[in-house]
Amino acid sequence: MDHKPFPPNATDPPQSRFPWPLIALVVAAALLIITLWLSPRSNRASTRTNEGNAPALRLSGITLSPQAANGQENVDVYGQASNTGGQPITNAIVSAVFRDQSGKPILAQQQPMDRVEARNGGKSDSTRELALDPIKPGQTAGFRVSYVQIPDGWNHQLPELSVLQVTEKK
Repeated sequence: MDHKPFPPNATDPPQSRFPWPLIALVVAAALLIITLWLSPRSNRASTRTNEGNAPALRLSGITLSPQAANGQENVDVYGQASNTGGQPITNAIVSAVFRDQSGKPILAQQQPMDRVEARNGGKSDSTRELALDPIKPGQTAGFRVSYVQIPDGWNHQLPELSVLQVTEKK
């Protein structure tokens, strides 16, 4: 007589017939759909980049004002900005590519544009954020963009400027 103290499948855990993995997948999908549905669709301001769109901001009359401070060179770029779009511009990010003596890029930096009153050849100490004093459609205003920590190898020529982002008031 063979004596078996345990049933043959005593070490196997009981199997549930309820489809828990399927329920978990359905709940996760429902949470994702609800999250996307409730998230804000857009901001009150419209942001455009220059990829595929002509920027609504044209720069002209560019001048440089380099300053040395604590062994670093900083450069203020002054000029005129014209709003060619249909909405007031409340923010603009301008990229500058600084080059060395051989023309190779040594620094690319993006900084916000500030509005200035044109005095002393376009330069001024009084600046205002564009959000506080937007450039209206068809208006031309003085601007300043400050770039910091320019490397010593800079050729002191006008950097390559491009408007990366423009925010318009709705």
